Amino acid sequence: MKKVLIVNDLIKGGGVEKLLQDFAKRWHDKYDVTVMSRFKEGDFYEYFPKDVKYIYKTVYRRYNSKLSPAYVKCMIKKVICKLRYMRLKKHNDFDVIIALKDGEVTKAMADFKCDKKYSWYHTDYSNYYYSQYLYGSAENEFNVLKQYTYVVCVAEDIKKSLIKVLGDTGNYVVKYNPLNVGKIVYDGNEPVLDIAKEPGKPLFVTVGRINYQKGYDLLLEAAHMLEKDGYDFEVVVIGGREDWGEEYDRVMRAQARLGVKSVRFMGVRSNPHKYMKMADWFLSTSIFEGYSLVSQEAALLDTPMLLTECSGVKELLGESEYGIVMEPSVKGIYEGMKKVLDNPELHAHYKEKIIERKKIIDEDLRYKEIEDLVFKD
Repeated sequence: MKKVLIVNDLIKGGGVEKLLQDFAKRWHDKYDVTVMSRFKEGDFYEYFPKDVKYIYKTVYRRYNSKLSPAYVKCMIKKVICKLRYMRLKKHNDFDVIIALKDGEVTKAMADFKCDKKYSWYHTDYSNYYYSQYLYGSAENEFNVLKQYTYVVCVAEDIKKSLIKVLGDTGNYVVKYNPLNVGKIVYDGNEPVLDIAKEPGKPLFVTVGRINYQKGYDLLLEAAHMLEKDGYDFEVVVIGGREDWGEEYDRVMRAQARLGVKSVRFMGVRSNPHKYMKMADWFLSTSIFEGYSLVSQEAALLDTPMLLTECSGVKELLGESEYGIVMEPSVKGIYEGMKKVLDNPELHAHYKEKIIERKKIIDEDLRYKEIEDLVFKD
């Protein structure tokens, strides 16, 4: 049985973490699967099958004083984790290693010894080349990617951006991430009990953590303009604050400063799909993406879409043929939302179009293409 190591910084949270969970659930009965994260997360087996092994690079700091027993215990754990990690880097018996995220995860796994090693890239470097600080230069990142058997780009735009910013390593391939279609559709049919949809009042739903990437500041500005114009609508945001950074506080201050009443931040929900299903429109205001998994989930739920133009969006919606593609700006979001508010008949039109388009999301075919790349000798 092949031994597989799948590595990510987190085990739960966003689209990449869902992909991590889906890969483990798909492969655990066929391969010997181990998951590694940056920090130990105690609720691991709430998300993963019991036979999946779990390792972590280090542990969180949980102490108030360096004189406390908690500090000593934490330091001992950190040393043990570091020694285990260094041993794994030089001596491991994995047949396949998958670094499931660009940036720190890919950089960390580059030195691990393994005959078949893959990196997943989700970021459009043409719009957001965030990892230069990690590598020091594009040339250094280029050389790291050369150490991988393949670099899996989740959209054609991602591949083009890597070639443009880093150069062509010769090992880029495009593979669309699979989705758990049955579970998404099943979850979408669960009743929503904590919000009431008002008749005649358009409901937009967006899903994603409160971070800079998702463009919630742009959304608030656009919603503020629409409110001033007299439009009656509601936007529900499903997604929690991150444990790092100040973006959540910045967004909350912006909402208070603008006095926006139409946007409601609901926090984390275990089943976001039921909210997406009940929405009149799925809305994404991101300023950059890979090939958004949550947008594809909305397609599977037959929910018409307004998406800002990021990588992968036109692969899903075409030139606004299957949904409305907006410029990633306050003006673009305002105009997109205004268009559907002014023209209610667009809802039925784009619902029909997305039902047609969702046929391109073939779970079995996507898994087959990935498994042929990763596991075939």
